Formats: sequence, C-alpha cells, structure tokens
Amino acid sequence: MKKVLIFSNGEQIGDGILKLPIVYQLKDRFPNYEIHWMTDTIYTEYNQRLNKFTLNHIDKIWEKAKLSPFFWKKISNVYDLSNEEFDIIIDTQKAVPRTIALKRLKTKIFISSSANWFFSKIKPKKLSIKRKFYVKSIIEMLDLVSNYEAKKEFAIDIPQAITETLKKLFDPSKKYIGIAPGSNTPKRIWSFDNYLKVAKHYEKKNFNIVFFLGPEEQNLRKEIVDVIDKPVFPEEEVKNYSGIEVVMASTNYLDIAITNDGGTGQMLSTNMCPLLKICGPTSAVKFLNDQFTNINFIASQTFGGDDIDLITSDAVIDEIDKILDS
Repeated sequence: MKKVLIFSNGEQIGDGILKLPIVYQLKDRFPNYEIHWMTDTIYTEYNQRLNKFTLNHIDKIWEKAKLSPFFWKKISNVYDLSNEEFDIIIDTQKAVPRTIALKRLKTKIFISSSANWFFSKIKPKKLSIKRKFYVKSIIEMLDLVSNYEAKKEFAIDIPQAITETLKKLFDPSKKYIGIAPGSNTPKRIWSFDNYLKVAKHYEKKNFNIVFFLGPEEQNLRKEIVDVIDKPVFPEEEVKNYSGIEVVMASTNYLDIAITNDGGTGQMLSTNMCPLLKICGPTSAVKFLNDQFTNINFIASQTFGGDDIDLITSDAVIDEIDKILDS
C-alpha cells in the first residue's frame, strides 16, 4: 500500500486540537494510502491524550524519531528507517536542519516550505511572503498533492463510549453554559468574580452552569457551590476517562462555553458548541482557523489595553447573547 508521511516537531494539547481538521482530512485526501505521522524531538498528543480522537485517522505514529542530518550517521537511533520508503512526505515544520534530516528518508515526492520551499519538489505557483496561520500553511502543502472538498462542517469524532456516559449527565431538554476560568498564565485570567456574575445572569435564564476546573482552580469549587445552584462538574462525575476526553466530549451538550486563553480553553475548541474566548495580552488572531467556525473572541484591546479585566461582565453577556441569537 502507498504511504504518506506527515512530519512535525510535535503537538502539545492546544496545538494538537487546532491541527485535528488536518488529521481528519487525510483519509479523504489519500484514500489508498497508509497515513503515517512523525515527530522529531518532541512527543505528540496524537499518541497520548488525544489518541482516542485520532485513532481512526492515523495508521502509524513515529514519535520522537530524532532524525540526524549527517549522512555518516544513522537516520534515526530510535527507529530503523533505512528500508522505509514513502510515496509522499510533507514537512510541516520549518527548521532547516530537521528538513535536511527528513530528506534522507526515501520518498517520491517531498513537500516542504522550509527555506522558502527550497527543498520542495512541488511548490505553490505564487510564493507568499505574508505570514500565515500555520494550519492554513499545512493545508496549502496538502493541496499541492491532493484534492479535498469539505463534505460537512468540521466536528471532532467523540468516542461512542464517552458519549453514552455523558448522556446520563446532561439532560437534552435543558440548557447548559460551560465555564473554564483558569489558565497557567495569570495575566490571561479574567476575574473570577466576573465569571460568577455571568454564571448568575444565565442561571436566572434557566441555564445549568457547567464548570471545568483544572488543578490550579480546585480552590474555586467551594465558592462556586456557595453561589451557584446545582453546578455541574463533569470531570468529577465521569471517572473512567481522562479530563481532556471529558472536557472535549462535553461540548457536544453545551449551548455555549466561555473561557480564558488557556489549556482548557483549547480543549473546549471542538467546534461542537459556540465558544467565546476572553483574550487580554494575547492576540485573538492566533486562534483563527477557517475550520473552526464556532470559535468567537472578545479582546481587551477593544476596551483600550492589554489588561484582561478591562472587559466587563456586561460586555461578555452582550457577546454571549449575540452568539446565542445568531
């Protein structure tokens, strides 16, 4: 069988979720190929916490291959790649030494935008110097060797077993708003008091309030329970799956979710429910992805600066209402 290899320098959780539309296209783009995914020095969540979401889309993962660009050394000390041959290799990273190392693998077609497409067998007709969102850049490379027409709006494949478990937690006759108030970066965290104001507002409108709390936000639980009537904590209720799986799968049951720029916010970026990201010092533009039509942003720059708390609870409520009414 023919083989296509996608090469990256690894996927952490947020990066991995943003690339899922690409992963899900591969079988349609290359129907008669084995799909191989390789990382160089960093792990990929496609082989770890996101494995259940990519299992049916990637045939083989070569993790941390540690390729060498030097011809007198083995291509990899981790895997025996001397006899491996691929029909197509697509290099999605831009570090030239890694590209040179990857070129040592046997292939008929090599695609890479590294060094302004210097190493690539096939190049775009017009080379753009404008910096693009990296997901779009990868799709541009795929388009050089395959055709793809989206058959439906992108949605993540949720394992059936998790879906069945969450059906017992979420009532389809009720409305739910999800809230992820954390981030590993303090300046990206919107005031928790504001989150509670938003929660109370929608609780009065008969929404059930769903909280996604990371390890750093567990201290907020008592305050939530004191203020919100019957809050839902899916990660506490569903024990048989990882927190990432539960958060991502829960979006299938939410009417909307709001979050900071943080890891849990990336997990909520499944496109299965509208998501409002509250952004302060980080630019909302970096999240823009044509494949994710359900992601919305409210940024502090609109209110005069980088301080995330320039964004008021009333402004967020207005934005949520617009999204829900659209």
